[in-house]
Amino acid sequence: MALASAALLLTGCAQSVDPIERLGKKAAQGVRRSAPASELVYRHWGLTAPLAAPPRHVTRPLTMRAGTRAVDHVATADRVVFLTYDRGAVRDRRLAALVGELRLPVTVFTRAGAVVRWRVRTTRHGLVYTRTPGHLTAGDIIRLTPDRRGTLAERTVRVLKEAQSRGLTPGKLEDYLQGIVGARVPTARWR
Repeated sequence: MALASAALLLTGCAQSVDPIERLGKKAAQGVRRSAPASELVYRHWGLTAPLAAPPRHVTRPLTMRAGTRAVDHVATADRVVFLTYDRGAVRDRRLAALVGELRLPVTVFTRAGAVVRWRVRTTRHGLVYTRTPGHLTAGDIIRLTPDRRGTLAERTVRVLKEAQSRGLTPGKLEDYLQGIVGARVPTARWR
């Protein structure tokens, strides 16, 4: 009996493993959860908010009129723009990191003769538009090219910021060109 009462007494003296009881409520309140990885990623690249997710289902794939040789804009109600690069972009490690971390849907043209042309291109001074209006609109195809002053990653971030300010997000161009008979969009895979 004495042994049972001693065991009972000792179990009541053991320290709690609950952080609130061990550290006190005030100390436990100072501990905050870390930010989700996606939040840290978009901030790392200089964006003020995460990119909106592109539509999972295309509202209406593009159809071409007879005689049309190239597409420079996708007529869509979806609030998307399309980021396109030439084959040299695959060698840009910083761009590959940006595309991978933000999971950007991009198109990389590996050879000439594609059915896609661009309506907007990047320069060191900003965006240049081949047609009016002079700002990004849903369905614009954007050509991103490097130069000596800015990397493709920097230019892509500038385009993403502009797109976000207009309520747009990058979309997957191939999804919108499925309806074109004979259209092949040559792309490269990011490693």
